[in-house]
Amino acid sequence: MTATLRVWLHGQHLADLHQLNNRTLRLRYTEEALGRWGIGSRPLSLSLPLTPKRVQGDALERFCDNLLPEGAVRAVLERENGVRPGDAFGLLTHIGRECAGAIQFTAEDTPLGEGGLVPLSAGDVDTLVRDLPTHHVPDGLAVSASLGGVQDKVLLTRTPDGWAWPSDGAISTHLVKPQPVSPQVPIPEIVRYEHWALRLARASGLRAAHAELAWFDGRQALVVERFDRVDGRRLHQEDVTQSLGLAARDKYESAVGERRLSTFAALAAPEAVDPAGLLVDLLRQVTFNTAIGNGDAHSKNYSIHIGEGATVSMSPLYDVAPVFLVAATYRHAGHAVDEQVYLPYLTAAHLVSEAVHWGLGRQAAEEVVASTLQSTLAAVEDLGEPDDVPVAVGAAVHARVRGLLARAG
Repeated sequence: MTATLRVWLHGQHLADLHQLNNRTLRLRYTEEALGRWGIGSRPLSLSLPLTPKRVQGDALERFCDNLLPEGAVRAVLERENGVRPGDAFGLLTHIGRECAGAIQFTAEDTPLGEGGLVPLSAGDVDTLVRDLPTHHVPDGLAVSASLGGVQDKVLLTRTPDGWAWPSDGAISTHLVKPQPVSPQVPIPEIVRYEHWALRLARASGLRAAHAELAWFDGRQALVVERFDRVDGRRLHQEDVTQSLGLAARDKYESAVGERRLSTFAALAAPEAVDPAGLLVDLLRQVTFNTAIGNGDAHSKNYSIHIGEGATVSMSPLYDVAPVFLVAATYRHAGHAVDEQVYLPYLTAAHLVSEAVHWGLGRQAAEEVVASTLQSTLAAVEDLGEPDDVPVAVGAAVHARVRGLLARAG
């Protein structure tokens, strides 16, 4: 028997998602959506343009799968909801009411209301964060929100009276990522490094997620403000794995000659109000990640904002950290930059050449790379000694950026 979920975008019935008897997924856009946006437009995903035909295949399967957590976090949610491993449709049935972007899934024909916010005591929040990835949710509540990624996290809503639990599709405002507790974690203070790198990005003039460090019953966590939630509204977004129809397991580019960033740029720029501006923003983000030695800048850690008119722009930076400078095994850049994937060998010339492949003029690319490196260098100096990471990390970033500038001539 075919199961169906209603797909809502900005509160409008966008499509019906069916799971067939063989467990494959099939999507049908509504006449209302086709009339509003038009055939060929991409209000949901760059990989899933609107069409009156049935949508089926890898791009759809992977888009849905990428809305969900990875690894141990997903396994816990599957067990808690009685969902077989790997069943994205089944898990979205339970936690698809609040996803990244402006997409929601319901089993009902009518859209969700505003949901409900259940106030949490300080003890409730401490328990929630301390015990992740196990969800010790207060009695009578259930996890009804989903966010991709492999790191343990919980979605909460900040109110004037404190933290609240978003229930039945209520909007969450923050994600809380605690410090990993496993003794096998190669970078035990990763949340501190990320907090510092986000501060550095903003000080460098780049748009980046706002975050703060906090303690929850002895476990430190990064509290990140969601940039896809503004004034009680959902803004739509997707990551590059979804834009390109990639599986989460393939988030790191490895094949020489794939030129994933070029493919993404060629797909995204024509959908932008300012195509050249999108390419400049992308280049600034790639340059910054290269400058700080971010060995985790893969395709799930770059995203685009898709406006209600189906126009595209780059989302702010997020999940940035100087991991290569802390643990040298993290030397993979995430994406090939002019066919070079290893951070120790990446130069400003690689960055410029990569951007030229996207369609930026060489002089413009050189100016963007140079200005981003210079602003990053100035920001490192202005921040002074980091208050949340070892001084050596700031010094290592400073030395790396100076080296990139020197080799740029």
